[in-house]
Amino acid sequence: MFITESGMEDSLMSALQSRRYKLAKILIQGGHNVNFRSKSGASPLMIACKLEVNDENVYDKLQIISELLERNADVHATDNKGRTALMYAIHSGCKQTVRWLKKNRLYDTVNVQIQRSRKTEEKVWASFDLVED
Repeated sequence: MFITESGMEDSLMSALQSRRYKLAKILIQGGHNVNFRSKSGASPLMIACKLEVNDENVYDKLQIISELLERNADVHATDNKGRTALMYAIHSGCKQTVRWLKKNRLYDTVNVQIQRSRKTEEKVWASFDLVED
């Protein structure tokens, strides 16, 4: 039985979403496409940044993000609503992830040239509350 490329990508996304860090790491190191996009445009890096973790498994989350970046995950990629991995990390509320991303100079992945307004910011953050695939 052969696994299609789509099936492999689904395996990686599933491992990330279910917080099976060891499996996700094996899949990433095994050559899965780290720039695959879901129907909503979310990449594995975005999903990893979005994970809500506690102090016990934050290291696992950061290790997965590191693995994705080492395999050239696109840090400038945006989902269908224009959100980046950094925005997903900020929304997750994981301060360690945001600090790690900033330390690794990924803070420039958010377009600061956008005309900022309260309405625009509310729209972006509200979009995280919508059901995603």
